[in-house]
Amino acid sequence: MAPVYETVSKSEAFSSYRPVRQTSSNLISHVNPSTPVRRRARCSRIILHWISHILSLLWIAPIATLLWLNFSHHVIGASAWCPNGNCNAEGNSENAIERANKLDRQDHNVNGALQFVAKALEVWFMFVATSLVYDMGIMFAKKGRGLPVGYLLTHLEFGDIRYIVNPLLWTSPLPRSQGVPEKRSRIIKLYIFACITAMLTILANLMGPAAAVLVLPTLQWVDTPRIMHETFNQTAVAQRPDGEDLFPGCSAEQLRDGNYSCTSDTYGPSLDQWASHNTASSRQFAQHDDGTIILGASQESALAFTINGSASYDTVWIPSRQVLRNMSHNFQKLRGAYVESDPPEYPDREFNNSLQTILQRQGPSLGFHAAFYIGNASDYGLSDGRWVRCFTGWTPGSIFWTDTQEEYTKCFRLVSVKDRETYGKFSLGNFNDADDENSTQSGVGVFVADRAAFYNEREDFGSGLIDCLIKNNPDGTGEACDWDNIFATEWPADFRNRSIDVGVTSYSVPGENYTDARVWCEHVIFQSLPTYSVDTSPRSNMQNLVMLNNLPEIQTDTIPLRMNPAWLLAAWSVDYDGELDGERQIVKELNRVLPVTYSVGLITLEGIEFALLHFYALGQALSMVNYYSSAPPSSPSSAPTNQDRILLTYATIHVWAYGISGRTSILGVAVVGLGAICVLARFLIGLSTGVQERSTVEVLAAAFEHRHQGEFEGLEEERHLAKVRYQVVEDGEGKQRFLPETRTARWSNAVSL
Repeated sequence: MAPVYETVSKSEAFSSYRPVRQTSSNLISHVNPSTPVRRRARCSRIILHWISHILSLLWIAPIATLLWLNFSHHVIGASAWCPNGNCNAEGNSENAIERANKLDRQDHNVNGALQFVAKALEVWFMFVATSLVYDMGIMFAKKGRGLPVGYLLTHLEFGDIRYIVNPLLWTSPLPRSQGVPEKRSRIIKLYIFACITAMLTILANLMGPAAAVLVLPTLQWVDTPRIMHETFNQTAVAQRPDGEDLFPGCSAEQLRDGNYSCTSDTYGPSLDQWASHNTASSRQFAQHDDGTIILGASQESALAFTINGSASYDTVWIPSRQVLRNMSHNFQKLRGAYVESDPPEYPDREFNNSLQTILQRQGPSLGFHAAFYIGNASDYGLSDGRWVRCFTGWTPGSIFWTDTQEEYTKCFRLVSVKDRETYGKFSLGNFNDADDENSTQSGVGVFVADRAAFYNEREDFGSGLIDCLIKNNPDGTGEACDWDNIFATEWPADFRNRSIDVGVTSYSVPGENYTDARVWCEHVIFQSLPTYSVDTSPRSNMQNLVMLNNLPEIQTDTIPLRMNPAWLLAAWSVDYDGELDGERQIVKELNRVLPVTYSVGLITLEGIEFALLHFYALGQALSMVNYYSSAPPSSPSSAPTNQDRILLTYATIHVWAYGISGRTSILGVAVVGLGAICVLARFLIGLSTGVQERSTVEVLAAAFEHRHQGEFEGLEEERHLAKVRYQVVEDGEGKQRFLPETRTARWSNAVSL
């Protein structure tokens, strides 16, 4: 028969460790007169206890510093090693490459050193986490029925990530036998201990990478403080060009009289330059299988610009020359900051402490939808002096033409062909046949129509145009032609913003047989407030090219702006009803490609060249449109009704910096944040329990001194042995002792689980 054991009390258990018996009432509290050695040992444990807590709390200091650096987006400079903020990149100096290599070596050295810092923080946290697990284990071991054997060395094992899948971690809280009573609350508390331990295991293994994410700076694009420079009021696109200082070489009187040839000295060469570039690029496109057409650039003050497209390329956007003139001053100032001597006339030294600087300025920009067609023109004079001009060959679509869509005739309503607010015209000089009296010239007509209408032989969308122009009154007169009702028709959604305030440029084809022949282009104008961006480094942006960012996508129901055709005359540098010099490059190119485009079609090399020439002319006109602004408010909150019209200027610098810029950074913050909570929890547990950590040697000594009382009899499997519980207490001499769990009934070694 298996032996049967009686339960033993704490006093009986302690008697096995001491030559002198003591009662249970004074085992814990009684302390014999201590020898100097014991006093010193106790004092040492107390001192080490508080040193341990101080070291734990100090871990929060570097973590708080890292969190501050990252949340404040602290900028270091052009190098990760930038003492006193002085690491001049010297991007314009003769030794720029040598300087860049030096900064690169410093970056590698500093980042390598910071890896060791991250490892040190990880090891430091392991010390804290180990102490926390030990304190919690002792806290559980001192109360109730004690701590399972499987948890006695948890503080030494939890650092291994495999510990969270150790079955003993999750089975030790359970009762050893179904017949042994156990409070559910006690089991729940032990499982809480197991879950906290598992969480600390994961946290300890993540602490190294998390600390590295926060310790190591990264190369980032950082915005400088944004300065309000003006408030946008409106653009002058619907008005005729006016003002004494609007264009160099043009007086206000010349502009009022329509003598726009005054812009030829400054902007005539710009348009001709675009025309020359267009020819050169199209030749490269035609001669090489992998060739492409590259858009040309134009200059304004210290900056250059080109045609910009939206994400879908349905809208073409043009920078404002007025914005570029204002931006040039800031650009030159920042460009000057990239000098080795750092002279006092360029006080923006902070920009020299960066690898690259992008100047950003918000401002207005005009864009357009445009399409090109080949057809014939016809005019209808109305009784009230208004005109209707119709063109054949129109197809719905985007800025690109197509030969597969159904064709319509499109009619435009004009106030009068003599009204300079809506109509303008000029002719192209004939360079090749300038002395031929019988030669004919290409005429260019530009106008804006407040409304447009569409029809073909089978569809007029209910406007009545078929009855007006086909069935009854081909001359456009009579009762069937109620033009007011025709132009008031509600058009389909994809026609809508192409039927209001539409601009048209028509090119007549030279020759006696082409009286009504036209290559004509329509456009609608839109407005936006994008961000103008220019790289200030001469090494990466030698042409000082400006780009537009944050461009909107124009929807089909967006109402366009009305553009005064006088801006197109100013762009061509031609007087109203004047003639362009045939020796100008833009005229030569148009005279070359226009007849071929009309005869062969738009989808030819000459058709592409013609389309780009018109794009450049229209872009030139939109870039010259001025705008009106006022002083910015003292603060954005003081102008709540027009905050979207407050224009800002700032710079985006490429620097080494700290910041929360991604998911890994957020995870790093979460991990170190939980680590800080663990530090505070350990400190509070230490204050409330006064647990003094014992060394592994002391624990082993207490285990060796323990007298077996039958608690392991009949238990062979590890999972059963791990469930045996012990209380951990101190005897009268301050030594650690193990007490088996207290029982109220006998138990045998025949354990059935």
